[in-house]
Amino acid sequence: MPGIIDPETINVDKLPGIWSPVQWELSDEERVRELEDQATASLMWSVDTPEAILRLLLSETQIERSYEAPEGYDPEIQGEWNKEIVTFQFRRPIQVERVEREPNYLYIEYKFGELGSWALEIEPDGISIQRL
Repeated sequence: MPGIIDPETINVDKLPGIWSPVQWELSDEERVRELEDQATASLMWSVDTPEAILRLLLSETQIERSYEAPEGYDPEIQGEWNKEIVTFQFRRPIQVERVEREPNYLYIEYKFGELGSWALEIEPDGISIQRL
């Protein structure tokens, strides 16, 4: 069920992380799927680490093509929007609602649409994640 962190489905192994580009001919369908897979990975890399953690734990990494600038887009920081550039965004948006920073402490609350609100509390010796 989306919106629930399921520890039984979280993969953990000792294999090193590797990636290599596709080394063989692709059909058009395979090429589109590969582009979407690479776009998902790149989009996950582009967001803040706490958001990426929450998205991975909730299995909310689905993407979609973005033809218009998403809500909250800041051209001063992110550059002018260009409709001719292929751009992707997460299918389900997430919003930062509250941030508290202190030495060795970070607290973030996210509003994740119908998945509810979530909080991450990050300290040097641990991370706590809870649904509010």
